[in-house]
Amino acid sequence: MSDDVDPELAAWLAAARDHAARDHAARDEAPSADCGAMLDQVEAEIARAEAKPTFWLRTRSTFARRAIALGAALTVVVVFGVLLAKRELGETSPLHLTVALGALGSLLGLSVHQALRPLHRPPPPRGSSAALTALTLIATLALALVPAMGAHSHGPLGPVSPCLFYGLLTGLPIYAILRLLDRGSAAPLLASCAAGLVGNLVLSLHCPSEDPEHLMLGHFSVALLFVAGLAIVHRLVRPRR
Repeated sequence: MSDDVDPELAAWLAAARDHAARDHAARDEAPSADCGAMLDQVEAEIARAEAKPTFWLRTRSTFARRAIALGAALTVVVVFGVLLAKRELGETSPLHLTVALGALGSLLGLSVHQALRPLHRPPPPRGSSAALTALTLIATLALALVPAMGAHSHGPLGPVSPCLFYGLLTGLPIYAILRLLDRGSAAPLLASCAAGLVGNLVLSLHCPSEDPEHLMLGHFSVALLFVAGLAIVHRLVRPRR
């Protein structure tokens, strides 16, 4: 700057440069403070997530989560369907029992497989969950309406007896486990199907009755209540957008 610059103008320019420098420094520091606060918040959220009991389950691999769910289902079926059974397996048709276990077991495997699918994979075809739900209800209904050939009705059991509650109680742990293992793939309907299938598998091995009325009200109703009842509950409690 030349020596003939007006001193007052020079002082004004110096003050303006100083103000601009302070303003620039303030703008540089603000994002750093904001970033630090944001990182602290993220770390706090991570710490809270890791402290939850579900963190370990949901961080397992897809294969491990499916194995845990199927292992739990098999344990429930063996303990409550076989070890505590009221029926002798020789009382029923081996073919009918094989068809029942094969159909219900296959649908259970599909339900678990779809409910615990990896989130990074493409979503399943539209309507696949509804189709699997329909197959679950159709299979359990067919097994109730078409009892084993030559089977005897055990009248003293009554139309429902404790089978409805027994099936619901044995299916609930599977529903709970699937929800705990779910990473957010929106699988409540498939978890309901799996629970209803486990309840019916247990009853197929546990209950000696082959009366269609009993099978409809005490066995098929287990799958129907899980699917329809929990669908209504989830619809009611789902947060509104």
